[in-house]
Amino acid sequence: MTTGSTLSEWIKLLHKDARSSPMCNINIILKFACEISMALAEIHSAGVTHNNLTPSKIIVDRVDDSDSILVKVIGLGSASLLPDNSQTFSSIRRDLSSLGSVLFEMFSGRCPYKKDHDSNLSGREENQRETLLSQNQLISFLTARVPLRLAKSILNLMEVEGLKPCYQSARDVHRELNEVLHNLDSIMSNSDAQAALGSLNFPRGKLYGHDSHLLKIIDACSRVGTPGGSKITLVSGYSGVGKSSVVESAKEKLKEKNIRFISGKFDPLQQARPLTAINAALNEYTNSIIQQGPQISLEVKESIINAINVDVGVLTTVFPCLCKIVGKPTCNPTELGSIAAQNRFKFIFQLFVRAITTLFCPIILFLDDLHWADKLSLQLISALVTDMETNNFLFIGSYRDNEIGTSHPLTACLDELKRREITITDISISCISKVNVNALISDTLSMPHHMTKSFSDIVCKKTGGNPLFVTQFLQSLWDEGLLVFSLEDNTWKWDAQKMELQNRQIS
Repeated sequence: MTTGSTLSEWIKLLHKDARSSPMCNINIILKFACEISMALAEIHSAGVTHNNLTPSKIIVDRVDDSDSILVKVIGLGSASLLPDNSQTFSSIRRDLSSLGSVLFEMFSGRCPYKKDHDSNLSGREENQRETLLSQNQLISFLTARVPLRLAKSILNLMEVEGLKPCYQSARDVHRELNEVLHNLDSIMSNSDAQAALGSLNFPRGKLYGHDSHLLKIIDACSRVGTPGGSKITLVSGYSGVGKSSVVESAKEKLKEKNIRFISGKFDPLQQARPLTAINAALNEYTNSIIQQGPQISLEVKESIINAINVDVGVLTTVFPCLCKIVGKPTCNPTELGSIAAQNRFKFIFQLFVRAITTLFCPIILFLDDLHWADKLSLQLISALVTDMETNNFLFIGSYRDNEIGTSHPLTACLDELKRREITITDISISCISKVNVNALISDTLSMPHHMTKSFSDIVCKKTGGNPLFVTQFLQSLWDEGLLVFSLEDNTWKWDAQKMELQNRQIS
């Protein structure tokens, strides 16, 4: 590090490459922390309070080829004399709190204030830098990087709500930091499995209240290519109820089976560009083929060329990603009128899907948010599920049934499939029950079900049991400090009265 650099510069340099390595460099940080706390203690012993201790007011250095550490506190322009009476602690309290903030930044690499601690603020603006991050943020940032004992000491200094003050002087802090330093090996060994506290740990890949829906999708997938098996499964429901999550869970369950599961998602901002979701799915398909090696790529290429021959350019013009398998076509497709060209394109696409689907490796195509699908995509989907010669193929689509009316293109597409007596497996997903909301919250907060029931009842009333809205509401409570983690009691606490008074209902 640069000789005589400010602590601010040292912190940036130290944490530059250590963001992904929690609880690293603690030994050296502790040594500097001990020296800084002693330097502050000496200022107080001289009968002075600093009143403006920040990382930019501390100069640090290490003596070459030794473990010696040099620390100098500067910027005493705001200093004042200590009263020689019982008010001494009240006078140094601000310095101790500032020391806690400095230590927080040293160990976490993050400024604990909502505005940059070292901003050039003055006058009325100076008070803005005293606004700390929320209690949850401070706890989660710090416990992710240091042992709990050290985290509690630092947060205690910062007077984070819920912790009882235990330091009366900077020398008390110095003694505590020294003790941690001398017992660091044993403290660290007990912290190996320490999880960050104060964070909302939303369960990933776990479903609540949708087991029956999952089983239906897995059953439909397992019957791909069998006589009487449906070629189309539709998952409907309101936004946020878990349609995509159920399909993704089915995909995960089928991972060990010899099924190629590809997917795409329609986007309202891409409606002017047709086939974007199908193009994304085919891009996923081509990448998976290439990853299996040159022999598989060659076999797939031969299957496609044998089925389509010179018309392969009809596909690669629209789906350039297929060139990674079949190569760039040597000739352009014959030009046709718009209707004839569209019919040819649908037919060539049918031939393509027939060629790549086999009994030994069926294909499942999942397209999300069909309510935003363009007409050409819907026509291709219809062409595939009505093609009697396309076997070993299943289409899964999800859509918000409350967002399509009688005039919607998807409605017309589905009505046409029903008119042609195409078997459709319909799966309707709705909001989850109070029991399942409580299970989700219990897992998120790592608390027993009986302890979260009253809390989850309020959340369920505010969200209607919509899983997405539940997670959004929990996050808003966390952000607003109505759901906080208490280090003193090592558990989550909430303000039920304020939650009930909130007029805002998530929707």
